[in-house]
Amino acid sequence: MEPAVLPNQVDADSALARQAAAGDETAFEGLVGKYSRPILDYCRRLVGDATAAEDLAQETFVKFYLGLSTFDPSRPVPPYLYRIAHNHCLDWLRKKRLPTVSLTWEDEEAGTVREAEAPDATLAPDELVERAEVQQAVDDALASLPPTYRGALIMRHREGMSYEEIAEALDMPLGTVKARIHRGRERLQQKLAKYV
Repeated sequence: MEPAVLPNQVDADSALARQAAAGDETAFEGLVGKYSRPILDYCRRLVGDATAAEDLAQETFVKFYLGLSTFDPSRPVPPYLYRIAHNHCLDWLRKKRLPTVSLTWEDEEAGTVREAEAPDATLAPDELVERAEVQQAVDDALASLPPTYRGALIMRHREGMSYEEIAEALDMPLGTVKARIHRGRERLQQKLAKYV
């Protein structure tokens, strides 16, 4: 989970955004370098297709670049990027009409197709199996939620964004964001009742 954006990060990102809007390619590359991994991870989690997520993340930065002239540099960059990525992924999902999304991804270096977490060496093998089953159940339950709930929950719990950042990223009132996260949690709780 990444920490919330600090004020000095906002200033540095805003300076890079202003420079990029003025045509400084190095400044834009700095923003891409800083946010490409989190945006790619978010796209992967939201659409569940690693190949499509790479394209969607790249297209997010193209849209960001094309919109730099209208970007308000007094506002933080991450929520703006997440809004672009979220809307672009939702458009892709609507076109593909995918019923579910997995929170796993392909780790090409390790050759795995699972979110990497180190197992607790103090747990017995049967406890490890049970923990893996619960994690799979959580992933499946999250994947079965509508994208409106899933996106907000991923931003809050996997990306570590504040409610305010999510509201800005999704371009909706703070109360709506809180309601979606609350309802999404309730739905997850219902789906996971046998594990609680």
